[in-house]
Amino acid sequence: MTFRGTLVTVVLGVGVGFWAWYSLGQPTVTSSKPRPVPGSVVKNSESNAAQVRKHDASVPLVSHLFVDDSGYGVALGSTPPILDRSNLKSCEEALAARYARGVADLEKQLASLDSKPAPANEIADARSRLRMLRGLLEMYEGRFDHADSWFERAADDNPSLSQEMADNLTALRGIASMRRGELENCVACVGASTCIYPLAPEAVHSNPSGSRRALEFFDTYLKHRPEDLGVKWLSHVARLTIGDFESARDLGSGLHPSWISERPKAATFANRTLDFGLDTRGPNMLGGSWWDDFDGDKRPDLFITSGDWNKGASLFARDTTGIYVDKAENAGLSGMSMAVNLVAADYDNDGDLDALLLRGGWETPYPLSLLRNRDDGTFEDVTGIAGLGEPIATQSAGWADYDLDGDLDLYVAGEYHDRNATPLNHNRLYRNEGDGTFRNVAEAAGVINQAWAKGVAWGDYDDDGRPDIYVSNMNGFNRLYRNLGDGTFEDKASELGLIEPVRSFSCWFWDFDDDGRQDLFVTGFGASLFEIVSDMSGIPGTKGERPRLYRNRGKDGFEEVSESAGLRFVTLPMGTNFADYDNDGRLDFYLATGWPPYSVLIPNRMFRNVDGSKFDDVTVSTGTGHLQKGHGVSFADHDFDGDLDLFVQTGGQTPADKAHNVLFENGTKGRHWLNVRLEGRKSNRSAIGAKVMATISEPDGSRRTIHRVVGQNSSFGGNSLALHLGLDRADKITELVIRWPNAARSEERFENVAADRFVKIVEGTGRIDDTPFSKLPDPK
Repeated sequence: MTFRGTLVTVVLGVGVGFWAWYSLGQPTVTSSKPRPVPGSVVKNSESNAAQVRKHDASVPLVSHLFVDDSGYGVALGSTPPILDRSNLKSCEEALAARYARGVADLEKQLASLDSKPAPANEIADARSRLRMLRGLLEMYEGRFDHADSWFERAADDNPSLSQEMADNLTALRGIASMRRGELENCVACVGASTCIYPLAPEAVHSNPSGSRRALEFFDTYLKHRPEDLGVKWLSHVARLTIGDFESARDLGSGLHPSWISERPKAATFANRTLDFGLDTRGPNMLGGSWWDDFDGDKRPDLFITSGDWNKGASLFARDTTGIYVDKAENAGLSGMSMAVNLVAADYDNDGDLDALLLRGGWETPYPLSLLRNRDDGTFEDVTGIAGLGEPIATQSAGWADYDLDGDLDLYVAGEYHDRNATPLNHNRLYRNEGDGTFRNVAEAAGVINQAWAKGVAWGDYDDDGRPDIYVSNMNGFNRLYRNLGDGTFEDKASELGLIEPVRSFSCWFWDFDDDGRQDLFVTGFGASLFEIVSDMSGIPGTKGERPRLYRNRGKDGFEEVSESAGLRFVTLPMGTNFADYDNDGRLDFYLATGWPPYSVLIPNRMFRNVDGSKFDDVTVSTGTGHLQKGHGVSFADHDFDGDLDLFVQTGGQTPADKAHNVLFENGTKGRHWLNVRLEGRKSNRSAIGAKVMATISEPDGSRRTIHRVVGQNSSFGGNSLALHLGLDRADKITELVIRWPNAARSEERFENVAADRFVKIVEGTGRIDDTPFSKLPDPK
């Protein structure tokens, strides 16, 4: 069903399709397991009315794309018209009015049913559907007891409702209770082990009433629909939250792969969010993060955004006690609401990081915000002056100097599809004019895409010195725009076999095998909870979109190697990023799961690069399997101890799916490293696109070269622009080569560079300078 634009009006005679999932492009699928034939009957002993109901085999399992149980689709369709989309205040007011407008419309439709000249059973079906929609709106708003009541009435007051539909409404009541339990415990009573899977004893809910009530509904549902692996998974998690580890383990056996086991005694990462004061922002909805030095004190600050219409952005900087303090008010960020992502760079070459805030992902066109850093960590909104004032529905963008003129240009992804088909949502290529303004040259360059773009990444895949663009599209073929060097691009994705996944999201260029060529990773984003759990359980033939890992073979093109690399899994990552967290010289990555339904409660996952050809899932051993929705992912060495820490912006798409962000501090020891910040002169000041090649000696006497590129991030993550090079056991770099991102492709070489320090290299100086800093105390 389609809710976009206006709230769908219930009419008599609408079939089961009306109940279907607000899919945002995903197909509705039903279980392949045989069900009772239509017309057979069953006694519903759990129903208040003890009714005998007919069977309807066409009703999907509740975890198999039945409805969006967060109510986001219903609320989205209730959004009032926005007269001025370039005005952020007007957009905020429209989003804030969704719930009340939707309730008023549904009440009006319910009241009108009594006057409809139609058979009683059709009136009863229409009333049930409206009541379910009302329950979904209450889910969106976080009024879970009210949602429970509306779902109950939708079933019990309609004897003609099928058994499967009544069962699904029972499961929705369980999901409402479970989310209530999460808010009362994981959000209201947040702790270091909160929501990290598998749950530790100290993460058991202190107020278990929500989970206990959820289990009653799940048990009832599973008696009738035992094939629903998704609800079995939810029941497993709910049992963990009440401390019933034995039955949770029994239920979980067969529902998850070998990487889920007992929680380790000492995980690689520790949740230090509370210790460092990052909980002071409070819970937030989905958003972005960028971890870098914004105020010039040479320490990484955390720039955080969220989609809340009543919460602005934050800039957390550490004070002399080591605590992070939010400087949003002074920085001019407190009014920067609704930003689902951000990308940072020094676009004006004045030596400090600026930020572009992105809005409208999954929605309709909203304004961008280009924030110019005044060189002190405070920001000036220059969106209109810079020529970026036209609204767009986006949540992904990237900076690169595509014309190699020494300043950074900007590519913005637009979400153009049949429910959002406006030229405002064409992708945009903004050429930096060098005077503080940008000019959109996308049409002339051939990169408007005209598809539902969810991710963009810059990378020089053909090693010709010119940055190319990869675009990840939802429900369409992806694109690889090759930079032809004359201001135009050519789509090579089909020729090179890079069009999949068809339902994809975040993406990035990287050199995962360190052969000097840019490889490509594209996440899959098309699956139900049922399919995710089926895949985790190892059930053959499980459907659902899977990621693609494309290995660059140079002149031989690309080879898709996800299966041999151990990455042919099904999950739903939005926020993602990559880094060498264990300092072995190979790039690892983290997937933060996100999707509006509350029932999609699955762990975020960490993958370790084993040998440049294979990845191991190390979620449990690293202690990073957080269950709340994950979005912006950032790595940086925030405590200057030589390893990369992890920050995850958490929270979902609705005001009732907020969560506390998470700082995972890395405890890796025993390997060497070098942290390098580059500064361009002829090249762009941020040195984005610079290639760094570090040759080290292995213990056996052999040599290998580590290849990195400045500024390469996932399309939904923000790592520091300072390159962190893990050197494994090598205490020095035999040769360090910098290839600067300018038209001449100039290089600088350094020999016998000592490890375990923070350094800065300015283009053309031929010198490596140590970066002075004072290490702050650990607040604990």
